Amino acid sequence: MYLKIIALLCLSIVGVACGGNDTAPTCTGVGCTCTDSACTCAAGTDCKTDCGDGPCSLSCTTGAKCEGSSDDALTVTCNDTSMCKGAGGADSHVTCTANSNCDFKLGDMATATCNTSAICKLQVGAASTITCTDSSSCNVKCDGDCKTTCTGGAECAVTCGVAASPATTCSQGVFACGPC
Repeated sequence: MYLKIIALLCLSIVGVACGGNDTAPTCTGVGCTCTDSACTCAAGTDCKTDCGDGPCSLSCTTGAKCEGSSDDALTVTCNDTSMCKGAGGADSHVTCTANSNCDFKLGDMATATCNTSAICKLQVGAASTITCTDSSSCNVKCDGDCKTTCTGGAECAVTCGVAASPATTCSQGVFACGPC
């Protein structure tokens, strides 16, 4: 009986120590904080957030230098004058605002929005959607079917696949890799 209790206690300790499949993101750099799976990088810092195999979010405040990565969905908001880069899995979402500078590699079904004067370099997987507005500048490489919409004075360069073939122009400001 005591052996059974000890065995169950050992299994319980191992289960708690491992935390199951959910791992909390690690965040390094001054001003980098995480609450559960939501991380923030404060202005003027060099933050690196590694979410491992779980989904998480990262908010980069004005003037921050941020890097985020996740094998699952990564949600990033890169605010005015921030420099943001990273990699996310399927269903990732990136928003770059004002004068931010973004460089991301994202999985399938990703969405990215670059507005005002943001500079965005994006590599996305199949079924992804990119929107560039105002006077933003977007350089998009699609690794499958995807759509990029550029409105206002946005400048867009969109290439498709390993060969970096030019995207099809579906209508003014709408580019597609794959069908329109």
